[in-house]
Amino acid sequence: MTRPGSGPQGVYNQLNTTPQQAPAPGSGLIQGAAAAPPPPGPPPDYRNLGAGQAKADFAAASANGGWEFDPAAMDQVIKSLEDSLQVDFGDAQDQANWLTQIQPPGDEVGSIGYADAANRSGAEYQKFLRGAREYTESYLETLKTIRKAYQEQDQAALDALRQVGKID
Repeated sequence: MTRPGSGPQGVYNQLNTTPQQAPAPGSGLIQGAAAAPPPPGPPPDYRNLGAGQAKADFAAASANGGWEFDPAAMDQVIKSLEDSLQVDFGDAQDQANWLTQIQPPGDEVGSIGYADAANRSGAEYQKFLRGAREYTESYLETLKTIRKAYQEQDQAALDALRQVGKID
């Protein structure tokens, strides 16, 4: 008795059949393997995100009929954001500048690799700070627009700001 796949017929079958193809690396088809991450998209538009969030916060706060504009409270929030932009973001940016100037402690692969990785990390932190600053500046400018609309009693501007997130 011959075993399946042995003898002349087994050799013939092995030579004339297409072997099973392995899935592409990172396809997720191999048990335990993760799918490849999607390619990175465009960077976020922090300016629009900050303005949109300020408008959404205003729309949510002013949605109930008992809400009244408090100019002193608004001025306090605006002042706090201005201080944060000037002091906190300024300090963070000053410190972040040092994070891209790291020199390797030695002239060998490990030290050079460490310094390169640390400098790339510092550059990413600076990128994050720029985005956070843009977001905060845009949020602040939108609050100033809201304050001005109230001071000038510009009902059309206030109504437009309240429409954020509403479906027509």
